[in-house]
Amino acid sequence: MKSITRNKLTTALFAAGLALAAAVPASAAPGPGPGAREMTPEMQAQMQQRMQSRMQARLDKMAERLEIKASQQDAWQTYAKVYQGMFDARPTPPAKDADAATLMRHRADRAAQMATKLTTLADATAKLQSALTPEQAKTLADMTRHPMGGRHGKHGGRGEHGSRGQMGGMGGMGGGGGVGGMGGPR
Repeated sequence: MKSITRNKLTTALFAAGLALAAAVPASAAPGPGPGAREMTPEMQAQMQQRMQSRMQARLDKMAERLEIKASQQDAWQTYAKVYQGMFDARPTPPAKDADAATLMRHRADRAAQMATKLTTLADATAKLQSALTPEQAKTLADMTRHPMGGRHGKHGGRGEHGSRGQMGGMGGMGGGGGVGGMGGPR
């Protein structure tokens, strides 16, 4: 059963990546727009540090809300480490003059890497869940179900017109620097 769920997740993520890649023309390849400047290594380091701080704050808030006990620390630390690994090094983008096939291959590779990371996070989440009390497990499920922190409005819940807000039906990868969604803390 676990393998079927994992295969369905991998297939869905791969299909979503292909759909996204097909929807974005090759001329819309990532890169600075008109008037934008490239990020210096110092700017990248500062951005990475801010993201790490936000991620740690979210994990701290999650641990506090779950009321992690000493006996649950091993499972919690494993989960936190895997969660942080979701957002480690950013992949090197293809060359600015890359052809369409190279761009599509790059996008497919990124989707496959994300699927692998999500599978690893799902396994760590299962280990954490098995170490929790039923009430804690219910809280974890709620946080995973509503990763943006809200159940209504633009923060990942249903808006007044039934939409999923700005992030689309999957809730995005979360707010604040790309963390928090897809099963992450809120």
